Amino acid sequence: MADLVTQFLSYLAVERQLSPHTVRAYSSDIVQLQLFLAEEGLSAAADGEADKPWSQVKEKDLLKFIRSRMALDGAASVGRKVAAIKTFFAYLKNRHKFWENPAVLLRAPRNQRHLPVYLEEEEVDQLLTFAASVDLLKLRDRAILELMYACGLRVSEVVALDLAQLDFAGGVVRVMGKGRKERLVPLGKFAATALKAYLEKRPGTGTGGALFLNARGGRLSARSVSTLVKKYGLLTGLQKPLTPHALRHSFATHLLQNGADLRVIQELLGHSSLSTTQRYTHVDVKRLLEVYDKAHPLASSEARPAVPEA
Repeated sequence: MADLVTQFLSYLAVERQLSPHTVRAYSSDIVQLQLFLAEEGLSAAADGEADKPWSQVKEKDLLKFIRSRMALDGAASVGRKVAAIKTFFAYLKNRHKFWENPAVLLRAPRNQRHLPVYLEEEEVDQLLTFAASVDLLKLRDRAILELMYACGLRVSEVVALDLAQLDFAGGVVRVMGKGRKERLVPLGKFAATALKAYLEKRPGTGTGGALFLNARGGRLSARSVSTLVKKYGLLTGLQKPLTPHALRHSFATHLLQNGADLRVIQELLGHSSLSTTQRYTHVDVKRLLEVYDKAHPLASSEARPAVPEA
């Protein structure tokens, strides 16, 4: 029988249509589990080819692995490992008729929620003004920054864009999101102008009609985009770390602050669950409290007269 892990990864990529990044992450997590089980004397190779294959792994073995990783990784990383293990053993039970699923009761560790990092509108203006240029690569960079902020795109969505997905006449961009879910996002006049300026100077269609090209004419990578976003944040002198996701958070936060409906923001971001989008309400409440503390005459404890004791 072929290696069950290889079959599982193929299932994720072909049938579930998960992103290559997610497939690589799940692969790394399952390999880590294999190595741990081998060190513990449990060989989890292909079913039927080892003394104690995957079908003999117990819940206590998985719990021991999770506890060992908690000492090394953060809660978010361990949470993803739990998700990978649960998906893997559910696959084994459903597709390979395993009698038991030892991962069914596994729970991810509680992850301390952090408010998303985002830019104020003035900081976005500062960033995009600084990035203005007539040089080809800087025109490309400006177009990327404008597009990420105007449309709230993930970095993976930006680098996957092809020329054919731009509709200047309709003022939208067709985005292929997680799980191969397609959505239309309004382009915005500033992003459209920046894209047109870039395309006027850009050579040919490049590899597979890719929209954003590197200096060699190939499709720009997600790592390259993350690097250039960070670079412009530093050059602009922003006092907070700038990442592609921070631009996405800024897009959502500014929409919410200016009265956009949460369901509309969910659709634009491509979130499958409204609870994911609701993180931005926490950001907005924080801002409201800050404004209140600065503006209200009795907001601070110093301004309020002491209450006499009974």
